Parts: sequence; C-alpha cells; structure tokens
Amino acid sequence: MNPLDNILSETIRTAKAAGIPVSDRIIPNVAVNTRRKTILGTCEKQKNGYYKIVVSLIAIEAGEKEIRNVIAHEVLHTCKGCSNHGELWKSYAERLGGIIGQEIKRTGKPENAEKIRKSAPYVLICTKCGREFHRFKRSNLVNHPEYYKCTCGGKIKPKVH
Repeated sequence: MNPLDNILSETIRTAKAAGIPVSDRIIPNVAVNTRRKTILGTCEKQKNGYYKIVVSLIAIEAGEKEIRNVIAHEVLHTCKGCSNHGELWKSYAERLGGIIGQEIKRTGKPENAEKIRKSAPYVLICTKCGREFHRFKRSNLVNHPEYYKCTCGGKIKPKVH
C-alpha cells in the first residue's frame, strides 16, 4: 500500500470512528492527477456507485499536511448530502478537522498557486471589473469570449500583454 492509500484508509477509519457517515464505496487507491494546475483534489462518483479520490500533483508537492487535508476534504464528499460545501459538509469538516488537528477548508490553493496561474498561456479580462481568467488549455471561453459574460455582467476579451 502506498503512502496516499494509507492516508486515505486512516482518514476513513478516523471519520467513521467520529460517527461521520462516509461511504463504504470508496475506492481504496488514491489517484494522482499530474495535469491539473489549480485544483488540489476531487471526489469523483463513478458509474458503478464507487467514489474515486483524486489528488493533484501540486497538492503532493505541497507536503503531507496538505495531502491529509485534501484527502479528508474529498472523503467528506462521499457522505450522503455532502456533494457540495453546504452546512452538513461544514459540520462534518469541523468535526473531523478537530480530530485530525487541521482546519478542513472548502477551498484551497497551493503555495505556488500564483506562480502557476501566471504561467497560463491564455489570459482573458473583464472589460467592466478587470477580473482575469487564466486558462491552460484552449476552451470555448478562449476561442469565443464574445459568448460569455463575467459575473459582474461585463464583456470578456483576450488580455493584451
């Protein structure tokens, strides 16, 4: 068993001991995504009803504390009614976080997030509020920004460097 799988099984045992109803259908092997640049981890529900916990390489590079936090965060998403970060998820996060000695956050950014973000080859900007949108791959937003609006209602255009 590799270290990530050990952390996963330890986290599941700890959560269950605390009375947190995590799923019995979690795949026991943590997957590693080497391509994601801005997401630390995900909990993916498979077609067969099992949950796959995925940790990004940037979370692994951030160290064991970050890995434990990400895995705990994703394990909580396997609880019924916790696919989002609602009140139930928050209460479980607070309970589990108290036991493992960490604040389990709704969102997180690796220490090098700003450096990663600035390396994005595609940058768009809102003409109204100035919000920047950084993309690492060509997407509909990159190819056709005229079809999209910012949350403030402004138009999105490619940023001129």
